[in-house]
Amino acid sequence: MSAKEAYITGIKRAFGETPYAKWLKDEGVAVYEGFSVEDVRDLEMAPWPRVGGNAVFITLYAHMEANIGLYLVEIPPSASLEPERWACQKILIIEQGMGSTEAWQEGDSRKHVFEWGKGSVFAIPTNARHRMHNLGREPVKFMVMNSAPQIMRGFNSADFIFNCPFTFREQYSGDDDKYFVESNTKYRRGRLGFHSNAWETNFISDAWGAQLQESMKAYGNMSNSFRMANKTYGGTIHEWPAGRYHQAHYHHPGALLHTLRSEGFVMLWPYEAGMRPFESGLGDEVVIEPFKAGGLYSPPGNWFHAHFNTGEGPCRQIAFFGGTGFGNVAPRREGRDGEEFNETHESVSDGGRAIRYWQEDPEVRRLYKSMLDDKGIPFDMPDSLFERPAEVPA
Repeated sequence: MSAKEAYITGIKRAFGETPYAKWLKDEGVAVYEGFSVEDVRDLEMAPWPRVGGNAVFITLYAHMEANIGLYLVEIPPSASLEPERWACQKILIIEQGMGSTEAWQEGDSRKHVFEWGKGSVFAIPTNARHRMHNLGREPVKFMVMNSAPQIMRGFNSADFIFNCPFTFREQYSGDDDKYFVESNTKYRRGRLGFHSNAWETNFISDAWGAQLQESMKAYGNMSNSFRMANKTYGGTIHEWPAGRYHQAHYHHPGALLHTLRSEGFVMLWPYEAGMRPFESGLGDEVVIEPFKAGGLYSPPGNWFHAHFNTGEGPCRQIAFFGGTGFGNVAPRREGRDGEEFNETHESVSDGGRAIRYWQEDPEVRRLYKSMLDDKGIPFDMPDSLFERPAEVPA
């Protein structure tokens, strides 16, 4: 049994015993299960009476591991969904269409109304009442990622999610007119060249067109990492040129990668296979999953993975991640020159989670070049990236 097969078998068995899995059966909703999704907009949906629209729940295997919920909902033209209230973190991206959302706290007479369109991303305040409206002539489709499975497991109750009476006014007072307005609060985390570009906002008007900043996670990469829902939920928008790919890295399970533009593949392998799996004779453990615009995938926890662009133009992806805020508080590590140590972008050899280009298995680059050659797309990365820096001892 391959590492991928063993992972899927084990996680499905464990997931089946969770309160969330049992709730999905009781809810009677359409469910898609898989390692990835080719195009989320093409998934078959079915009526979901709770919200009054068609929907499909997406149970990716790495989301089973992370206990994260994900679903797609459709609103017919000029129609509205039923009012909702979820006692958990909830973040949305509009896949198509235009509309508005009403948000309000229990007991408030005033409702906050804001509009959105394709590419809008926003967080619904925990346990706030809200209602989605389609203001256009085509169906609206939007995707939701939430922490409901974690909350259900923690309290061993699905009923708590939908019937919690508490109003979290510390997070959302109900009269904050700027809560659903795109913010310009941006700053750098980590030392220059190995940093994240942080963006604190509860609303992004257009993920497809958002302006990004230079980041070294990939050669020529541009990115912004946004923080929403009291900084417990968020993600990163990445874009990198044709003929290039990201450095391999690993992290906790649950990150959702959603391709907005171009096509390519993700290469993954278990941490136990090492930094050079092909060279170590473990090439059979390497998994290659193709992606295109509209696609979804989520790397298993602590699996190395790298994202490759095989399209003719820049590849743009949005990654969602987050938790409940109930986890451990990790001390911030000080890196070089007193800057914060950013594990995601620092090398494995320095205590981080990334494999530098010059450290990677040569077969990774060879395979990528071969795929580009088949499509007539030039490889666009200098040889110097793959050479050990002079200051690094052999």
